[in-house]
Order: sequence, then structure tokens, then C-alpha cells
Amino acid sequence: MAINITHFVSLFRVEAKTGLLLLPFMVMIAISFTNFNTYQVLAQSPTQSNEQTFANSFQGIVDETGLLAHDYDAQVQKWQRGELSNETMASITDTYSPKYQALINRTNDLQTPAGYENVTNLYAKSLESELKSNIQFRDYLLNGNKTGSEASMQSLSDAFRYEIESFKAFNSAANATNK
Repeated sequence: MAINITHFVSLFRVEAKTGLLLLPFMVMIAISFTNFNTYQVLAQSPTQSNEQTFANSFQGIVDETGLLAHDYDAQVQKWQRGELSNETMASITDTYSPKYQALINRTNDLQTPAGYENVTNLYAKSLESELKSNIQFRDYLLNGNKTGSEASMQSLSDAFRYEIESFKAFNSAANATNK
């Protein structure tokens, strides 16, 4: 069984002549991990079974994160089109915070096999940075502070970086196990 990890993450910042204008657009990061013989369901050893269980659980969290980010982005697009006020968008953002926190908790609670610890640590940092970005975005919506908007963009950039590093760590760990 090969792992195919696809994650949708929203970006919100574009600089305009009149200052920072928040415009959402969807960026899809598709990272496919294929040809992992370690993850083929062969039931050859308990280690492989533990790794397969971890891989499936991690995949589920990544998939849920992608759906959550996509759903949140749809709300941001409504806000960008003027269908939602700043206050309503801030309230919507508040409803997403516990959902991101639950994903962070699930990531931290994964039974991580030896060699894969960096995968979950980096992915949790990615989720934490995305949550932080959303909170900073919310604060920007309520107070119009451009510094908050810039901080939100930096946090989102950090989330991307941690996510990519997590996927690379996964690939590296799987390749090391496969040797």
C-alpha cells in the first residue's frame, strides 16, 4: 500500500498599492510517497505492521487537515467576495480553532515507531503554525492591524515549511526502514 499525501492549505496575503489587501487563493501541495515496499500489507513482521498502522493513522490526519483547510478556505473566499463581514469571518475562524487543536492533539498522540518521531513533531509544528496564522488573521479582521496580517502570513509560511519537512522526514524514515 503506497502513501499518497495531499494537503490543501490556504494563503491569504497579497500586497496592493493601498496597503495589504487580503485575498485568498488555494495552494495545493501534493506530495506523493510511492513505492514504499515497507508499507505493502505483507504482515512480514510486527515492525512493519506498526509502521503500517502509523502510516495509515498519519495519512488520516493529513487527509482531515486537508479537508479542514479546504473548508476554511471556502469561508475565506466568501469573506473576500464580501459575502461575510469581518466580524462573521472572525467568528468562523473561532469555530475552526478547536478543530485544528484536535488535529494537533491527535498528531501528538500517534503511536510513532522508532525513526518516525521527526515526522509527527514537524507535522504538529505545521498544524500549530497554521492555527497561529488563523488566530493572527482573526485578530487582523477585528482590529485591522497590518502587522497582524504580516505575522499571519509568516506563520502560514512556517506551516508550509514544517509540513514539507515532515513529509521529507516520512520519506527518509520509510527509505531507511526499507534498507
